[in-house]
Amino acid sequence: MLTKSHPVFRCGLPVLLTGILLSSTGRAQTASGGLPGLPTDKLALPANWQRAGGVMASPSEASLKAVAGTTVLVGKAGDALTLVANPTDFALQTELLLSAGATAQLTLPSGQTIPLVEPQLSKMPGLWQTMSLRYRAATIARPASIDLLAINGVTVREGQTLSRSNTKGPLLLTVTNGTVALRNIGYRALANRTIARWAGPLTYAVYDGETIDRANLPKLKVLKKDTTSAISYESSYGTKPRGFTMLFQGKLNIPEAATYQFDLDYGGRADLRIDGKEVAKADYKDLGAYVTAQVPLTAGTHDIEVLYARAWQRPGLGLFISLPDTRPQALHTLVSLPEPDPIGTIAIQPNGRPELIRSFVQLPGEKLKRTHSLSVGTPAGKHFTLDLNQMALLQVWKGPFADVTEMWYERGEPQLLKPMGVNVRLSPQTALMPLSDPQAAWPDSVSETILQYRGTVIDKQGMPTIEYGLSGATVTDAVRASTDGLTRTLTLSGTTQNPVVCRLAAGSRIEEVEKGLYAVNDRAYYIRIDPKLKPQLSTINGQQELRLPVKGAVSYEIVF
Repeated sequence: MLTKSHPVFRCGLPVLLTGILLSSTGRAQTASGGLPGLPTDKLALPANWQRAGGVMASPSEASLKAVAGTTVLVGKAGDALTLVANPTDFALQTELLLSAGATAQLTLPSGQTIPLVEPQLSKMPGLWQTMSLRYRAATIARPASIDLLAINGVTVREGQTLSRSNTKGPLLLTVTNGTVALRNIGYRALANRTIARWAGPLTYAVYDGETIDRANLPKLKVLKKDTTSAISYESSYGTKPRGFTMLFQGKLNIPEAATYQFDLDYGGRADLRIDGKEVAKADYKDLGAYVTAQVPLTAGTHDIEVLYARAWQRPGLGLFISLPDTRPQALHTLVSLPEPDPIGTIAIQPNGRPELIRSFVQLPGEKLKRTHSLSVGTPAGKHFTLDLNQMALLQVWKGPFADVTEMWYERGEPQLLKPMGVNVRLSPQTALMPLSDPQAAWPDSVSETILQYRGTVIDKQGMPTIEYGLSGATVTDAVRASTDGLTRTLTLSGTTQNPVVCRLAAGSRIEEVEKGLYAVNDRAYYIRIDPKLKPQLSTINGQQELRLPVKGAVSYEIVF
């Protein structure tokens, strides 16, 4: 019997733990944000490779159609592409897109091969996905190792020692079947070299109050002023534990003219200015998500200012500088950017039946947490998060389900659930809206006078269907796992003053790849609908949107 209730919702209770994955992975002080671009125009391409400006593909086609241009490399099965001739320690990242059935592999300088297709982590053919690799070359004392390999943001290998080999060859990419496209290839040789030094002590001030607007600083009480040898979060010690702002000012000696990369890492809010010019600024974020800037600098001294505001995130502050052939060099003290505590990862996996977890969710770039979120993990390995306040499908992912460490470890702060698999973020607004003009701007949020959450029905398989009111009508929202992703069915009963429109997708770019199948947000995921339907594809407020009038019900599939 179906009941409107939340009997299986998990709300941060450790006794409901279903699995613990132990991990002691830390964040190295030499980590970096974005990598310098590999100059692909200088690569010698084998006959089975070509340059293109983009590709056209669908999940069912075994080949890719190249578009004229030079920003993308497209390769078919055959000879290997040499990415770097004689690498030692390096970091590599790239976006890749595979045709149906395509396979590819990297050959490391030490001779070992790495497949670039992971069945549980790869996206559907025709979608862009990511690969990141950090490699450490062999020395007399130790063999070569893979420091990190991640596919679509999910770590596949970490700290893996490779078998000893006398091979010292190039870094190769080989397409073994089908067609593969590459773009945005980043590469950094990781040499240990000091490239800048502070030209004397830095001054700093600690202010009472949290801001990253420098115009507000004169209005705040100064709690502390002093000098320090390097940027250090510890300079705040002895003042308020929360709600303060720090401003560091110093001169950095640059021995050679070049374009330098700065990586700003912090928990809270911060910005970076060089010679009075703002080069990096970001709002609320956690430690480990770098803000990166490429800055041309002349030889000599340059004024550096770092403004940091303490917020609710775990505190810390770090600034790195690097050149394309160096490891990032820290311009802060070691203790200023703390390593994460080596705690076990508390993970939830569906075990025969769906897992439903109520939690907070915070999307990148959003200042506030979404406090009424429901994440559903399915035994089929396809998962999703709904914002019950806005009835927005926030994200979908496949593979492992949920990391709930920040919900259940110790005091459970900040109560955030994090997807563990390959995550695709969707437009974080409601999918249905009554509109007098079907091409009117879509609202960022909807008030309770228009949309009211009413309850949840759990079916015999344990899957939820959400019911809510929409301008006098009633809507049921059911998301279910499908072969290629998730199918969402929205059923409307009753009437509204204005016709109801469904926004199927919104993004920087939407293209129809075959009848009823649309690639969204520069091929991040697909939307599949009945080929008989005729949605309207329009550009509204600078982004493309796919909309469809709703009469009774609408169903669409998110394929990823």
